Amino acid sequence: MTLVRTRRALRVVAAGVLGAAVLSACGSSSSDSASGPDAGSGSQVYTIPQQIGVPPYSFLDEGGKLVGLLPDLSTALGEEMGVTVKNEQASFENSLLGLQRGTYAWVPGADVTAERLEKFDFATTLVESYGFRVKADGIAIGDSLDDLCGLSVAVTAGSSPVSALQDQSGKCEAAGKKPIDVQTFADQATADLAVKSGRADTSTATASGLGYQTRTEPGVWKITGPTYQAIDIGFASMKGDGMAAKLQQATEALIKKGSYAEILARYGTENMAITTSVINPEPNA
Repeated sequence: MTLVRTRRALRVVAAGVLGAAVLSACGSSSSDSASGPDAGSGSQVYTIPQQIGVPPYSFLDEGGKLVGLLPDLSTALGEEMGVTVKNEQASFENSLLGLQRGTYAWVPGADVTAERLEKFDFATTLVESYGFRVKADGIAIGDSLDDLCGLSVAVTAGSSPVSALQDQSGKCEAAGKKPIDVQTFADQATADLAVKSGRADTSTATASGLGYQTRTEPGVWKITGPTYQAIDIGFASMKGDGMAAKLQQATEALIKKGSYAEILARYGTENMAITTSVINPEPNA
């Protein structure tokens, strides 16, 4: 999960976020090999890897239970396809390796990249991007990156937004406006602390992280300003095995039923919603 790691601790967020004969038995603990939307309920068990420690994507709750946006979406997709989903903990690297070995049916929360499209098929499920948050009583920022001119922005050092904000700062100056004061910090927590203490006007983070933190810290933050660096997030499957089409159909069904929106709202990630699932989209620049 590139953003899945915060966007990837997020953009984490996140991520193949992750042939056909191998997947026909993929992750199955049942002798019944039926699969797809027309399979009987519970006829097959699909084991799906979930990377923990990246809320709201997937994490352990206080009781040690695996929860999150991706486990919930995976379970719902399985129900729509007529199969049982078993979510289990795995690193993202091992998730992709397991997919190639036939251990997993699909890998959730994977950024769609040109390199990954060479090996995997994708059915898009989410759109990740970066945005901004300020204190609940803080300033309102316009919807254009130009509205950042003259503001101080706290950002995690080494993350992709650093160069994007620096480039925008140059554009501000070229337009005769004040530059952006790009302040880098070791991690997202310290970047947010800079905003809370008044050292920075705003901090930037993934859309998923913004929504989740705003929901879990009510009255502390508000989301404002533009979104940028959008990237498609999909469920990855092996190239040519047909699973991507099944995932696309199931995702479309969840969207139409409204259960897709309900799952996203559960984690404050409504801003990551898609209106239609696409197979193997062109990677975002």
